[in-house]
Amino acid sequence: MSDDLMFQDAIREVVRTAYGAITTGAGRAMARRFYADGELTSLPAEAVDWALGVGNPVRHAGLSAGDVVLDLGCGAGIDTVLAARRVGPTGRVVGLDMLAEMCDRAGGVVQRAGVADWCDIREGEMEAIPLPDESVDVVISNGVINLSPRKSRVFAEVARVLRPGGRFCVSDLVVDDDLPPEVQASQAAWAGCIAGALSERVFARKLGRAGLTEVEIDERSALTLDDIGVYPLFTPEVLSLMGRLLPADAQRHIATSVIARARKPAPGGRGGTAPGTPARTAVRNLDGIEPDVPAEGLAVRRLQRVEDAQVKVTDIEAGHTTPPHTHSHGHEGIVISGAGTLELAGRRVSLAPGDVFSIAPNEPHIISSDGSGALRLVCLDCFVD
Repeated sequence: MSDDLMFQDAIREVVRTAYGAITTGAGRAMARRFYADGELTSLPAEAVDWALGVGNPVRHAGLSAGDVVLDLGCGAGIDTVLAARRVGPTGRVVGLDMLAEMCDRAGGVVQRAGVADWCDIREGEMEAIPLPDESVDVVISNGVINLSPRKSRVFAEVARVLRPGGRFCVSDLVVDDDLPPEVQASQAAWAGCIAGALSERVFARKLGRAGLTEVEIDERSALTLDDIGVYPLFTPEVLSLMGRLLPADAQRHIATSVIARARKPAPGGRGGTAPGTPARTAVRNLDGIEPDVPAEGLAVRRLQRVEDAQVKVTDIEAGHTTPPHTHSHGHEGIVISGAGTLELAGRRVSLAPGDVFSIAPNEPHIISSDGSGALRLVCLDCFVD
């Protein structure tokens, strides 16, 4: 079994290679869709030429003078400059990108825009943001989070660096239907944020599970096959493939550009769970079910350690249950065989083979085996951090 179960290293290499191969961005043809003419004319030409975003998060972020802003995946710096002009010299904007060449471009752009004194361009990964805890007022991003193979980790890092009461405002793509496998497997589709896109529901749920509240998704704008053809990341080959495989109605709505907002709760403010998450109760935190948990009829096998998470098989004998417990991390599982019940505060969910369930961090739950045979679960903790 590979140590890289989610192919995250391979995906990062795909993204690096794809972005390293292009010689320009989508340019003014794309940028005029999302930015006002006054915004574009005030920017250095290189920032506009290298525009690769799918929206305008700065317009919706409510930035004020003195704010500290983190621009995830800053690219050539179009949003970094616009944010810097909003926060002014009393504020600060950190532009983060995993590509050295993009950092070099952004560094030159902020210099030419006259905002370099309060901008800090850093090379780094959004799954491990190189900033201290609670050091940022606002996190923005534009069409970049979908590039990550570990989106839950990105949202957890966002929650970590935001100050209490801090805000999250990003533009990104969401999808309603899966693309054909041939397109999903395309490196160009992943680098263009299509293959890695989430549904609105999953996007919002992951934000809630990271501890962010007041989640809103709006400002929807459909992207057609012609629209994505403007982005140089989509090669003629993959565009032709999508043209052949997708029906006409799907070609008119490949994905949806949205603005997603959320907030990190301030002390004494709203709770940090997603809407509909049951209220938490005081239970023993087992931090994952371990083999030595004293529970009759319960067996756990670890399959493979993946960084700080594990893939585990849990067998619950007929008529038995797990202890009431929580996990400190987001937790997902899929039912392989048997039948049972997932008990959360205030509700019960039936489990059958093929069902996938999700548990928020620190959410108390019990799993029971109700069928004639053992209930077997594969715990996919490594996919949700």
